[in-house]
Amino acid sequence: MRATHAEWSRLPGVSRVHLGPLADADVRALVRELRPRDLSEAVLRGVVERAEGNAFFAEELVAAAHTGGWALPTDLADLLLVRLDQLDEATSLVVRAAAVAGRRVSHDLLAGVVLVDPSTLDLALRAAVDGNVLVPVGTEGYAFRHALLAEAVYDDLLPGERVRLHAAYGAALAGGTFDGTAAELARHARAAHDVPTAIRSSIQAGDEAMDVGGPDEALGHFELALELLAQGDRIAGVDMVGLTMKAADAAVAAGHAYRALALVQEQLSCLVANTEAEALQRARLLMAVAGVGLIVDADIDVLQATSEAMRLVPAEPPTALRARVLNMHSRANAHLRRDVEAARFAGKALRMARDLDLPDVMAEAKTTLARLDERAGDPESSLRTLQHTVAGARAAGEMSAELRGLFSLGGLHYELGRLDQARTIYTDAALRSRGRGRPWAPYGFDARVMSAITAYAMGDWDDVLRIIDVSGESPPRLAEAVLAAMGLSVAAGRGESRAVEVLPSIQASWHLDGLIAVLAGAAAIDLLGDAGDLAAATAVHDDVVAMVGQLWDKPDFLARIRLSGLLLGQLGSETSRVGEAQRRQLARRGDRLAEAASAAARTARNALGPEGEAWLARVRAEHSRLRWLTGSADPAEGSVTRPDPAAEASTGADLVGKASTGADLVRAWEQAVAGFERFGHVFEVARSRARLAAVLRAVGRPAEARAQVALAREVAERLGAGPLLTDLRTLGGPRQAPAEGRRRPGGSGGPRADEALTAREAEVLALLAQGRSNREIGRQLFISAKTVSVHVSNILAKLGAGGRTEAVALARRRGLLRDESA
Repeated sequence: MRATHAEWSRLPGVSRVHLGPLADADVRALVRELRPRDLSEAVLRGVVERAEGNAFFAEELVAAAHTGGWALPTDLADLLLVRLDQLDEATSLVVRAAAVAGRRVSHDLLAGVVLVDPSTLDLALRAAVDGNVLVPVGTEGYAFRHALLAEAVYDDLLPGERVRLHAAYGAALAGGTFDGTAAELARHARAAHDVPTAIRSSIQAGDEAMDVGGPDEALGHFELALELLAQGDRIAGVDMVGLTMKAADAAVAAGHAYRALALVQEQLSCLVANTEAEALQRARLLMAVAGVGLIVDADIDVLQATSEAMRLVPAEPPTALRARVLNMHSRANAHLRRDVEAARFAGKALRMARDLDLPDVMAEAKTTLARLDERAGDPESSLRTLQHTVAGARAAGEMSAELRGLFSLGGLHYELGRLDQARTIYTDAALRSRGRGRPWAPYGFDARVMSAITAYAMGDWDDVLRIIDVSGESPPRLAEAVLAAMGLSVAAGRGESRAVEVLPSIQASWHLDGLIAVLAGAAAIDLLGDAGDLAAATAVHDDVVAMVGQLWDKPDFLARIRLSGLLLGQLGSETSRVGEAQRRQLARRGDRLAEAASAAARTARNALGPEGEAWLARVRAEHSRLRWLTGSADPAEGSVTRPDPAAEASTGADLVGKASTGADLVRAWEQAVAGFERFGHVFEVARSRARLAAVLRAVGRPAEARAQVALAREVAERLGAGPLLTDLRTLGGPRQAPAEGRRRPGGSGGPRADEALTAREAEVLALLAQGRSNREIGRQLFISAKTVSVHVSNILAKLGAGGRTEAVALARRRGLLRDESA
């Protein structure tokens, strides 16, 4: 249409606007508008890259991705090929040959593949450029005007034509006349059915990709070589076990640990250790299985794997393989808390590694010994050892050992409640892993997750959102799920109720990683509970407990304390919305949750740490509050739930069955506040202060209650914690103004402005509407029955009602009560 456009442009009333490509951020926004929830970051990034700023292309690619396809949509391909149909035969031949090279091709390489004379080639290239199919790139080559155009042309090639062109490119690159990479040669050789060349060049391409920090790309090359080897005869000089180990290492570094496990187990099933050499190969594979088993929640007996490897590798003479087997065996024992055996084998590995000068094994063994020191009650010794180990591994250039050491060092600080130091170390580890091109590798990515968890506890929620943002990255599915689960925690704290819509996509990964289930489940309990859906919140809690208990083979896992505390809080809030019979059911459920927390604390023994102790104190306080609100106990009658002092002294865990006074309920919440202050969890300190304020007000200590409300409100406002701010307004809000536009006959439809219901009277009125007695209202609002009676009298007077039933009827008529059935 160029000629037509030129004529139009000369008309006085016509102006021409050039529409350039959209920025990547704008294409991303368009895709998210089209599919707000159901596209992963990897797919979204692929759409952005392939669309190259063209909005129409982006929409077509999104539609194809949504239907499960990644191929170019037929209608879009036909549209793109219109340009090709307008070219002459010679130009079309050159363009088709260029498409086989990829998005770009050098002039010399294209000339070496297209067997036409130079003048014909130049004319064809000029026509392709004039036809907006190709564009010059620098002074040496050409590129397709749009990546999708190259895809469309390539897909339109006939099978024989495609094979011949790939063979020509492969021959040109293999001859050494033209510059090219091993990856390019591998692609052309495979498409040309040159299997030996494809295998060797794929392995070389994988090695090159690993050297430059591209484990995802390397994995593709190694897996291609394995696939080709599995289809035919072995290629001389290619070690299948060695290649499998390379592929597994690349998969782990790329964040695909389960893929690595599948690759190693498949090769292990094919290997029979009939000779000494095969026995050593089997030992290498077994160590790889154990290594993956230590970082994933898979049903793998790591100790059995390392024990067999120990039998297969001779102790004499000392070898590097034996040292690595000893090291892995010590880690397997430590994983199962067989600390004496773990220390013994780690010591042997360390001594052998020193003799053989194996810095990576030395660093790994020292890290294991340091964590054992911590478990033995000597964290300071562990700290010194880890610092020395990290420095040594960094100096030796052993990145994997350094990252494990850094992650362990950060974990030690975190478990001691030193969150500032932990956050700094986690951030350093994550940045170093990313800097080496391995952002999803074990310990590096784990450090990123822990830096987000630590930032959340410290009250830096905006930084959490920055850490978990994967825009422009290509995260593995599990990595994206765990980061999304962490984001759900911030959403829950801020009351973003729509965030629960992403829960089903995250739940799909629960059976693979217990941390995802714990993080997402904890957030969902609050999101659903705050929305008034206690049944859904309870179901999520039960699903997490069942899934993680089975996954970790530990029904009383430590995180159950936190999960119990969160659900206990929601049970307490639910008591204001249900009748007497349902409140008794809530009380029984609360007793079971408290018992579960007790069991988890007993199992943990001395491993609770400041965080675990804080959540245990929270469970005690929430359980006491629930029993009060449900009528199972009453501070005035000395029957609030309290931990057994003997059990508290030993495990701090027995939470059910003892009586106390109102002062003990105050003390329970003070202990919860103090526990989270010691650990440094800013938000949970504020939430606990809000509960403490309610109890202080109930026992007649309003000044102290107001002080707690003020402290909690400052945190809630800074974090944007909507649900907590709502609770605090109830506790310490101003007197309610009359609803706008509501006036009695002769000027009002409700109380007079000088007789407006106070915040407390509004609460009492709402509970009156549920048929609660004064005693029940008092339990719910943490005030005495006598005080409730005073409030009821004031309500009757202000509404001009002769009794409670009439007061409720008048309040409904005047719009002073929310319709709970709506």
